[in-house]
Order: sequence, then C-alpha cells, then structure tokens
Amino acid sequence: MAVNRLALGLLVVLLVSAQVLAAEILVQFKDPRGDDRGAGELVYPGHEVFVPGLFDLLRFRVSADGEFVYFDCEFAALTNPFRAPEGYFHQRLELYITTGIEPGWGQIQIGPHLLHTSPEAGWDLRLSAAPFGESRLYTAGGAVHEVAASVLPDGRTIRLQVPRSLLPDPSPAWGYYLLVGAFDGLAPGFWRDLGEGPWQVGGAGVPVFDLLAPRWGARSQRAQLSGGVLYPVYGGKSPVWSWLAGGAGVLIICCLLWRWLRGT
Repeated sequence: MAVNRLALGLLVVLLVSAQVLAAEILVQFKDPRGDDRGAGELVYPGHEVFVPGLFDLLRFRVSADGEFVYFDCEFAALTNPFRAPEGYFHQRLELYITTGIEPGWGQIQIGPHLLHTSPEAGWDLRLSAAPFGESRLYTAGGAVHEVAASVLPDGRTIRLQVPRSLLPDPSPAWGYYLLVGAFDGLAPGFWRDLGEGPWQVGGAGVPVFDLLAPRWGARSQRAQLSGGVLYPVYGGKSPVWSWLAGGAGVLIICCLLWRWLRGT
C-alpha cells in the first residue's frame, strides 16, 4: 500500500507540473490543411527538394515561461536538405504582432511586394524567421535583436524563442499576422520570388504560400492576399480559464487512479 501511495503521489506531482506548463499557453490557432497556394495560383518550385506540405501551416501557438516567450509554427512537412543549424531550411516566416501598446506600422514588405495591414491594427513587433542565423526581432522603436530558432521533437514545428525582457508583458489579447513563404538566401529579404526554373515559385501573386486566416469568408486567405490588405487573428481566451479547465481534468484523472489503486 505504501508503494501505491508513493506512486500516486509522484503521478500527481507530474500531472500538476504538466498542468502548470499548459497554463502558460497564451493562444493557439489551427490553420486549414491544404491551403498552401497563396491566393489560389501559387505553385511550389519544381525541384525535388520542395516536397508537398512544406509551406502548409497547420497550427500556431504562443506560450511563455518565466524567461522566454515561444512562438511555435507547425507544418504538414519539414525537411532540412542543406543542413541548416536550426533544423529546417525551406520555410521563410514573417510574424507581425499588434499589441495595442503602440500605434503600429501599416505596411508589410514581402521581397519586392508590398502588403498593408488592417487600418485599425498596425504592427509594433515583427519576428522575421529564416534559417542559417537569419531570425530577428524588430520593434516599432527600431531595435533589432537576434532570435533563437529550432525544430521541436515532433519534427514538424519551428519554434522561435524570444527573451521576455525584449517584449511587453505577453497577453492573449495580442493580434497576429503570420505569413509563410519559401527561403532563398540570395533573394531580397530572403523571400523566394516568382520566376522561371526549378528553384523559383510558379504561378501568380504575392509569394506567400500560407497565411494564418480562415479558409472561407471575407477575411479568408484568398481574399486578403488578393486584395493586398491583411487582418490579424486574435485569441481572446485567457490562460486562466485553460488552467481551470485542465485542472478539472487532472482532478478527474487523479480520482480514477486513486480508485484503481485502492482496488489493487
């Protein structure tokens, strides 16, 4: 019986510790699968290294601990054929954040292409992610900081890790513009643009393969990229409520385990 109680105690500690970590998730979003064609006409480069799903964003999550804020982007596929130290090669990401603290900027530059943000939601933080040490944090005040990037153990998620000291206090009320393109180390802004040949993007439009946006409606990915005006996504759910909901689940699991251990 003492062994059973010790096992239960250790299990409760583990579950509570996991719940504390889960409580730090600020927002998370799903993005439609199979929408990696930009406004509808983009085509992957023809070379064999560009496997299907590389630019298909599936999930975006923001979480935090006492030291860092983490921005995680999950893709349908992730490869590293040229051995970039971050663990990925093809993805070129731009994350623009509207915190509501500063008036913000109203333009987004994608290589030689110019997009605009929603008039009421300019960005005041920018995370620019590219392999081979080219990930940066830009603030509205003009400061630039290097950012650590890596691939999580699932093999499909790119994590950008930013010290909390470089950011305002993170809030689930922040809005996000997340754009996915193809990395080109020789192109302006490292954005692989449209052109001829197996290494260039095919089709037509701005070379943004995926945008964190609904599949349908007036603010769908197709509508935003076609019109050249982007709108942020908002979470709106406090992590406190996530903690309480998860805590109820932990309590139920503990009760079931306690009943099982008493019966053994």
